[in-house]
Amino acid sequence: MTLLLAFAFVAGLLTILAPCTLPVVPLLLGAAAGDGRRRVAGIFTGFAASFVAATVLLSAFLAAVGLTTDRLRLVAVAALGLIGLTLAIPRLGAWLERKIPSRAVTIGASAGPGFGAGFAIGAGVGLVWAPCVGPIMAAVIAAAVVSGPTTASAAIAVAYVLGAIVPLAAIARWGRRVAGMADGDRGDRIRRAFGVAMTTTAVVVLTGLDVPLQARVSAVLPPELASALFALEQQPAVQEELQMLRPADPAAAQSMPLEDLGPAPELTGITTWINSPPTTLAQLRGKVVLVHFWTFGCINCIHVQPYVNAWFDRYAAEGFVVLGVHTPELSFERDVDNVRHAVAEAGIRFPVAFDPDFATWNAYRNNYWPAFYFVDKAGRIRHVHFGEGDYDGSENVIRELLAEPGPV
Repeated sequence: MTLLLAFAFVAGLLTILAPCTLPVVPLLLGAAAGDGRRRVAGIFTGFAASFVAATVLLSAFLAAVGLTTDRLRLVAVAALGLIGLTLAIPRLGAWLERKIPSRAVTIGASAGPGFGAGFAIGAGVGLVWAPCVGPIMAAVIAAAVVSGPTTASAAIAVAYVLGAIVPLAAIARWGRRVAGMADGDRGDRIRRAFGVAMTTTAVVVLTGLDVPLQARVSAVLPPELASALFALEQQPAVQEELQMLRPADPAAAQSMPLEDLGPAPELTGITTWINSPPTTLAQLRGKVVLVHFWTFGCINCIHVQPYVNAWFDRYAAEGFVVLGVHTPELSFERDVDNVRHAVAEAGIRFPVAFDPDFATWNAYRNNYWPAFYFVDKAGRIRHVHFGEGDYDGSENVIRELLAEPGPV
């Protein structure tokens, strides 16, 4: 467990290099622009608390009652945008305080140095950052949704967010120093600039432009960066300890002997099918099938989707089928209407099975978004790939499996 906590901390530390962290930076610069160390301490305490609650502590409850954090996240973003406006336009903050005279109302820099004000702001920022997780937290979230929170899963989430806080706190501290060292009008202009950046970021997130912007940033980054970050969390020792988070289930363990690439488990627990009527692997016997685990808010899944679409278009006539298994990572991805919208936006034409209770995910003993299980014409898994990259290798697997004779 100690090794896993250490890797979780390092993985959180390295999320500063992931494009999905970009929206958090201006939000923190603006939020930390107010006076008082207690306020900054409150920001990062709230940041950690909301992340752990949203991803682990409340995940099983939210899934059970059918709630999502999507609207809560949007409310938090809107509130952060308002705080940014009060920094950019100080008179607005003063006017709002006169119109809403309450100690419970915390607006912009005028909220003062209080820990509680910082906690509320940090909680909102934590909700914005929550989707930015890697494979270690993905496995923890999946286990928490299925089995409920445990001491181990909460400890891993805490280690992960503490790692993330280290560079984010350094950025916030730098912003406070820059604003604090400037005198008079110059300092005011810097704080206003932070407010403008904060408000702009909130608008970008509210309009859904943050995901395509992150995709564009990722496209210009060296592909080796994403592979290196993924490889760090995919170490065998880490994966062995992550398996301990799963509930004991001998039947499930026997259903997926990945070591010898055995028979592909049947899809189970699917509540909705998008782009096709319900289907089974048994019905697809004689075809080559790619079982593709994904979720629409995952930036790595967004990156691989064009390749999956291209494979489906290129080889469907030869007997190749893609079954996209959408297993939600975060609560707003559990809304099937959101999934339908994402499928349409991404131009996905292959069948998509909605797996909200992780039933098929667990049958495959899967730990990753995205994950690829290549199934031959006899219904046996012949190749597995996790994460981005090796697109040529995956396409070669498809060709080889299509060239093989079908079952007798």
